Amino acid sequence: MRRAGVVLIIALIAGTAVPAGAEVTQSELREARDIVNAKSAELEDELAVLDAIIAQQAVTENRITNIQEIMADREREIAISELAAREQARAMYVSAGATAFQAAVSPEGITRLGTKNAYLDAVVDVDVDAVNELIFLQQDFAALQSELEVLAVEQEELAEEMATVTAGLLAELDEVNAEYQALYSQWQKEEAERQRRRLEQLARNRAAAAAAAAASGNYASSAFVDPSGRTCPVDGANTFRDSWLEPRSYRGGVHHGTDLIASPGTRLVAIEAGYVYSMSWHWAGGNGLYIRGNSGDVYYYAHMQGYAAGLSSGDRLGVGQLVGYVGSTGASSVPHLHLGYQPGGGALVNPYQLTVKLCR
Repeated sequence: MRRAGVVLIIALIAGTAVPAGAEVTQSELREARDIVNAKSAELEDELAVLDAIIAQQAVTENRITNIQEIMADREREIAISELAAREQARAMYVSAGATAFQAAVSPEGITRLGTKNAYLDAVVDVDVDAVNELIFLQQDFAALQSELEVLAVEQEELAEEMATVTAGLLAELDEVNAEYQALYSQWQKEEAERQRRRLEQLARNRAAAAAAAAASGNYASSAFVDPSGRTCPVDGANTFRDSWLEPRSYRGGVHHGTDLIASPGTRLVAIEAGYVYSMSWHWAGGNGLYIRGNSGDVYYYAHMQGYAAGLSSGDRLGVGQLVGYVGSTGASSVPHLHLGYQPGGGALVNPYQLTVKLCR
């Protein structure tokens, strides 16, 4: 059934192809984008499978780390126990004397010595306890070693499964993304030409005020701006699900955003007009970007492959302006945009519904 849906989507995309020499219309571009958005919703269940694999990997990795730490402790305890057993045997030999010791350890000698050497019984009992402790530690170490080997195999299988699921997910996104990107590229060139003609007309009319207004509004490069003045931050095929407050492996944290999975290098654009609040690197978020919108809302982009050429902190941004590219920098195993959302610049809130509104 899912394969039939993919075939239908590809057929629909083929129907959006523009004849050579014809300009791309807004409706044609919207149709291609709608197909991309439909694929995003369709892949949400597959993304949930991928997230489950990643979560299981984190659990297995934590157990492996714990076992390795316990095994290191066991090795130290075994060394100490072996030393204690040797010391007790030496002490018994020294205290009883060589002759008494040799007699005590033979069946006849034990009977003959009787209560006179009863103190040796206590020494022997202590020695037996030390040996038993040593045997327990060695058996426990062997059991831990066996569990570690099983977990290593499981971790390898999870890595292979994650690679397979990720490749399949990105392949399905690429199927619908190629035609959209081709149409968008053509539209962008045509829009640049239309803008050039508009500016020439303004120059001819010497309408300085109108030209300034056009320049101030010339930041926008997206064809898809929501009535709220915002657009989807990933300008290409993507998929996402509501993963707000789900556990994350790094430092026992939880997820404070929405992850939009997309092919590496997919364009990232300003979600609304505003300015670059900051650009920085973080061990978890990788290449990060904060955008403060004209509305006062703050948006955080993480794991970026790189930034748009020339972009720097303080730059003014128009809605839809190119700011960077999808990547997997920092603590990320799958290429995606982590989107954080702070309305009014306050506390982080779940951006999932906003992302659905803008990207589907």
